[in-house]
Amino acid sequence: MTFYQPQIYSSPLEQAIDRHPLKVMPETPLALVLKLMNQVQSSCNLPDGESRRAAEEPSEIPLWEQTRGSCVLVLENPESPGGKKQSQKSSLAGIFTDRDIVDMVVNGKIDSKNNSVPDKLLIAQVMSKEPIALTESDDKDLFGVLSVFRQNNISYLPILSAEGEVVGVLTPERIRPVLLPSNILKLRRVSEVMTPPITASRTASLLEIARIVSEHQVNCVVITEIKKVKEQKQKREGVSTIHHSFQEPVGIVTARDIVQALFVEMNLAATPVHKVMKTPLICLKPTDSLWVAHKQMQQQQEKRLVIRGNRGELQGIISQASLLQVLDPTEMHKVVKKLQQSVYQLQAEKLELLRSRNEELEKEVRERTAKLQEQLESDRLLAQIALRIHQSLDLRQILNAAVAEVQEFLKADRVVVYRIEPADVATVVAESVAEGRSSWLGNMLPSLYVLESNSRSDRSVKIQAVGGVREANLSAQKINWLTQQQIQAYLVVPIMQDGQLWGIMSTHQCSGPRQWEPSETDLLEKLATQLAIAIQQAQLYQQVQTLNADLEMQVQERTAQLEQKVKELETLHVLKDEFLSTVSHELRTPLANMKMAIHMLKIVPTSDKSLRYLQILESECIRESELINDLLDLQRLEAATQPVNKERVDLSTWLPTIIESFRERTKSRLQTIKVTFPEELPIINSNRASLGRVLAELLNNGCKYSPNEGQIVFKVECNPQNSDCQMKFMVSNEAEIPTSELPKIFDKFYRVPNADPWKQGGTGLGLALVKKLVEQLGGYLQVNSADGWTTFTVELPI
Repeated sequence: MTFYQPQIYSSPLEQAIDRHPLKVMPETPLALVLKLMNQVQSSCNLPDGESRRAAEEPSEIPLWEQTRGSCVLVLENPESPGGKKQSQKSSLAGIFTDRDIVDMVVNGKIDSKNNSVPDKLLIAQVMSKEPIALTESDDKDLFGVLSVFRQNNISYLPILSAEGEVVGVLTPERIRPVLLPSNILKLRRVSEVMTPPITASRTASLLEIARIVSEHQVNCVVITEIKKVKEQKQKREGVSTIHHSFQEPVGIVTARDIVQALFVEMNLAATPVHKVMKTPLICLKPTDSLWVAHKQMQQQQEKRLVIRGNRGELQGIISQASLLQVLDPTEMHKVVKKLQQSVYQLQAEKLELLRSRNEELEKEVRERTAKLQEQLESDRLLAQIALRIHQSLDLRQILNAAVAEVQEFLKADRVVVYRIEPADVATVVAESVAEGRSSWLGNMLPSLYVLESNSRSDRSVKIQAVGGVREANLSAQKINWLTQQQIQAYLVVPIMQDGQLWGIMSTHQCSGPRQWEPSETDLLEKLATQLAIAIQQAQLYQQVQTLNADLEMQVQERTAQLEQKVKELETLHVLKDEFLSTVSHELRTPLANMKMAIHMLKIVPTSDKSLRYLQILESECIRESELINDLLDLQRLEAATQPVNKERVDLSTWLPTIIESFRERTKSRLQTIKVTFPEELPIINSNRASLGRVLAELLNNGCKYSPNEGQIVFKVECNPQNSDCQMKFMVSNEAEIPTSELPKIFDKFYRVPNADPWKQGGTGLGLALVKKLVEQLGGYLQVNSADGWTTFTVELPI
């Protein structure tokens, strides 16, 4: 016997152990073991002798209970029949499963024709010896168990105590409800874990299926048939027809089905597989999540599901072991690694996006900061210039103040302003010079010394920042002139006026080379273009503010619209879910009863019970038909797709035919129906079928919800002398509806709680149809309930 000691962390292992498995001694005859396995409830569709009687009262059995009869543990010294242990402790000797039974059929140890087992064949001779087992311990969890299942391709894992005694058995069916992290299953697709199925034709016999199960060591075989389809594609030269053929799954057979067939003494060689295969199949798409697969298994009480493509072709199969494989530490490590790679990729993309966005933001911040600084400098200089203007209209004073501020701020040796004359002459019109430096004020020199070009038609107005004269790419003539003037670095900024070059502001450094900072260049540029930038900045700022306000308003309006749409969609979604839930429940109930009756007709041979089940089939078919007709009628009325065809209806001859059909019904419950008509009933213009349906539904409700020996009152009122004449049809019965329930009784599928103690049933659509029909006829419907009576009043125009 091999023991596995997986290194695990902590998990609820105790909850998943089945502590009441089937146990036998090695000397137990195999025939008796098969009988014991047959007596335990299983998930197969073929009931044996004991389960045949239990099948008359079907009930849902958990999967971990269904599989208990599929495995037997063989002990050296098991418990005695009285429940007392022998003096010697029991130990695990072997294990026997459904797959072992299938192998025995294939190997001929069990006769597949008469299902006979040799009387002297003991369980010890056919059991799997030295099975894989696990020692129970508090420091183990289910993750290690999953690895054991996967590594050894087993479905049953015995659990032993520290002393070697059998504690119980673990199966995937027991583990799945305990260990099921929904987040992981929602992230994985069915296509990631589905396995290629073993298939067989529906014409194969059960014995052939048993051989396939034994040969491939699987627990199930998918039954398929070849389906051929034609597909037409449009081409330039015409329409081409392409023929496709694929395997379409029609059923599934498990090892348990084969064993159950043995139990009910079926001839495996002569029994075709379609007699016992499970159909219809519960199918999924490859793109569905594993969480959807888990929910389907849980709702349908299935161990495995078939995977089909878009055209219905068989693509794979998924089992509970596949779901648990996702939770295996190795598999989870792969998922984590894959997710980590995705995270790394997303982080890289995020960093790249952030970097790009940061650059844009930094650039935007720099631009806005520069603009704000320009605005501040412009405001300061404009204030000073405005002050100078108020004090004097002399432009020279304004320029002198500007160069003085620049020279003081930059700590430069000289700051001058050149006025470019039409004759390509630059005249120094303003100057601020450091102590010990010569003055240039009033000097005139050729413009080529201050411009990049000596051609007036090609004057360059770009900013020039030269940190070292000798290292700069300048003409020899200009270098000689700068050397003579002892200028080693300079910064030139053009002064533009109405798009034309007015002059130049030049800053000189004579003491040595100097690297000009961008902020210094920006300052001179702002000073040179103060007025234009100030005006432009104010206009741009106002435009930006207006645009931002408009955008914010549009965003708020759009957000409000989206929120309103979301609320409407949520409301519609809730209404849709409620309607679908109710309709599906009402439609499934008759189908379930019909399915049960059909199933019992197959297995019950007596004629009296067959007649009873046929009656159930007939009543449930009628119920299903009425529900569908009511739904269709209600849908037609709500859609209002067909106009109402009105005709002349003579009430004096027509109303008695409606009432007469209810007299026999009232007699069966000793009820009385009281009818009150005027002496003369008019001929009205209405729809005979719709009005008849309204009165029949109201009378039917009166009979249904009145007690035995109760009274139903049908009254007709009409006043022909009144110009606004209305026909009133009133149906009253001895039953009172609570005031809180009155607004709901006309809702689809709504039934007043505890209002039908006789369990007569109904679709819950009658009053909803009545209301729609009355509205279609142009009338009004009212209901009053008090003092033990309920009265429905229909008013229709004559």
